[in-house]
Amino acid sequence: MKPKGVVLALSSGGARGFAHIGVLKTLDRFQIPVAGIAGSSMGGLIGSLYCVGYTGSMIQEVALAVRRNDWIDFSLSKMGLLAGRKLETLLKQWTHGCRFEDCSPPLKVVAVDIETGKPVLIESGPLSEGIRATVSIPGIFSPVIRDQQVLVDGGILNRVPVDVAHSFGEFPVIAVDVGVELAPKVGSMFDVLFQTFDLMAYQLKRFTPVRADLVIEPQLKLTREAHFSKVAEVIRAGEIAAEEVVREIRALL
Repeated sequence: MKPKGVVLALSSGGARGFAHIGVLKTLDRFQIPVAGIAGSSMGGLIGSLYCVGYTGSMIQEVALAVRRNDWIDFSLSKMGLLAGRKLETLLKQWTHGCRFEDCSPPLKVVAVDIETGKPVLIESGPLSEGIRATVSIPGIFSPVIRDQQVLVDGGILNRVPVDVAHSFGEFPVIAVDVGVELAPKVGSMFDVLFQTFDLMAYQLKRFTPVRADLVIEPQLKLTREAHFSKVAEVIRAGEIAAEEVVREIRALL
């Protein structure tokens, strides 16, 4: 018998990744089972909450409540502008101190060992540490040191981790690609670092095909700053994109 459920590959994309919440809300509403989640960067963060028992609507409440001061902690380290301690504390709270082994549906996230340039799959250990690694944009967050590896954002090499999603078994794979938007102007060190990262992501998107059974691409036209200030609109874009393909998703089951 064909296994029930879909596996999601949730892309990186910074605040554009709030659109993943809208996709999850739609899957919940139409009672489409999720058999596993593979996440990169923000996709891994959103996916982690779903995999410890949050519904899409509950994740939306978290996203609308969080403020920048909740996760920004400037660092004296030479390896990143932000220490990431406040973010990891938030992640521990949100994920209730769970480990990857506790997740249902199961979760896998990708990071990159910045010293070797190799991708690293994280599917065991504390969730807060693994998620902190996959969202660690180089230059913005200090890397995570784990198993003698220096880990940074998985989106550097694997924006939409469909290869990881296929490793869950004989389930249809749905990729959610929130895309890349280059800022028309840069006015700060943060802008320069984010723009550099987005340029890499843009090249990956151009030249790396997304090999999934279905690809959902939310239509996001806001600027980078607006994505942070208009979270509800970004989430709604994800809902709309998923609603438009519900029939196709059901046909995969």
